[in-house]
Amino acid sequence: MASLTQTTALGGTIPFDETIGGNRIREVSDAAMASLAMLKGQGAAFKKAAASRLGELPAPGHAVGHAAGHGGGGNHASTIWMGPDQYLVEGIDAATLAATFGASAAITDQSDAWVRFDVTGGDVVAMLERLSGADTRRMQAGSATRTAIHHMHCVIVCRAGGTDFTILGPRSSAASLHHALVAAAASL
Repeated sequence: MASLTQTTALGGTIPFDETIGGNRIREVSDAAMASLAMLKGQGAAFKKAAASRLGELPAPGHAVGHAAGHGGGGNHASTIWMGPDQYLVEGIDAATLAATFGASAAITDQSDAWVRFDVTGGDVVAMLERLSGADTRRMQAGSATRTAIHHMHCVIVCRAGGTDFTILGPRSSAASLHHALVAAAASL
């Protein structure tokens, strides 16, 4: 029988976690992710299911965290607006969402499609300004935007204005995104 070892997007057995200057870059590898899209003609059922499992859905350009009691077992979960009636849900697995939403939504497990880096510190905005055209200086907690970082489609979520951001990028480009983040942090 094969002996398998789970690895992170960067290929390690433990997630990358390093502080460079005043900024911490941390790979988050244990968060479930699923895309959630409302199906045509299912608005009422979709909204009812969303209210029961997720609570509030984010407005365009935003993300919302879910209080204990939503997201299953009180675990941290958040929903990121990705487009009209389309969301990326962190912290709740696709099977749980499918059981909740039934035929009102298309749900796809995205856990192995994205790499997540949490970037925190006093110089995070200056670091992100070197990487992207997104106006991270003006982002407040709960803001989210799609942007390019080193020619990669990424999503930036502001967790705390000016000091705490999540960067989501394609898992297949995890090493390139990691390199860009580390190089930008080292250049400050």
